[in-house]
Amino acid sequence: MRRIKIIKIMAIISATLVVGIGSYWQHRLTPLRKTRVAQTSIPTIFVGGDYARAFSTDGFVHRLTAAHLMTKGLVVHVSHAGHVTVQQFGPLKNNPTIQVIFADNHHAKRQARQFATVMQGLAKRYHVTRYNAVGHSSGGNIIFDYLTAQIPQRAQINKFVTIGSTYPGLTTQQLNRLPRSLPILNIAGHVWHTSGDGGVNLQAVLKFSHQLLAAGWSPKTQIIHGSPLTASHSMLHINPQVDLLIIQFLYGN
Repeated sequence: MRRIKIIKIMAIISATLVVGIGSYWQHRLTPLRKTRVAQTSIPTIFVGGDYARAFSTDGFVHRLTAAHLMTKGLVVHVSHAGHVTVQQFGPLKNNPTIQVIFADNHHAKRQARQFATVMQGLAKRYHVTRYNAVGHSSGGNIIFDYLTAQIPQRAQINKFVTIGSTYPGLTTQQLNRLPRSLPILNIAGHVWHTSGDGGVNLQAVLKFSHQLLAAGWSPKTQIIHGSPLTASHSMLHINPQVDLLIIQFLYGN
């Protein structure tokens, strides 16, 4: 009897947790469901950071498609050797998403070169000639290195979002290779009473905005203040507040 009672108590606790967590996330998703944005055929490419698998960008796609703000389009897998395979889940319309997932996900410079191959394939096979890019952590560096590499006849970037990324050793020469009219959103996390998001220093993230301003750009900078559950480095990519900033920046009227 005692064992049955313990099982019942555990079942009640588990059910309460599931309902509570579900209600909490439904509450946090409410702003997304109330948001309206333009529907375009410009895809948004998501790139995760160090040791990132599909999970690091799955959340963006799941939440934004559930709110009917984006449409899941492609998932691109890149092998250690740079071989590219693509899964297509839908047509590239209505703010389509493209996730790029690297098997070798701890070498940003190499990933940037592999990313160039990905972009060539997307242009040739899926006619992606204009795109947005969202990078979390070193994902921002991968995108930036691609944007500032000397690659002829590349697709045109429309807008760039960098989340919790730092750019040590950044030079004016590199910045000058960015498209002059490129809108950039720089998002940083700041956990209460700390110097940053627990993974990177806040001032190191903000330095990118300062360098852009000094070089003539007009970046938009947003700091996410909060607890380790909302503003820490590994939580920024599952924070609906970040989702809202991204979707409004990319597709807002």
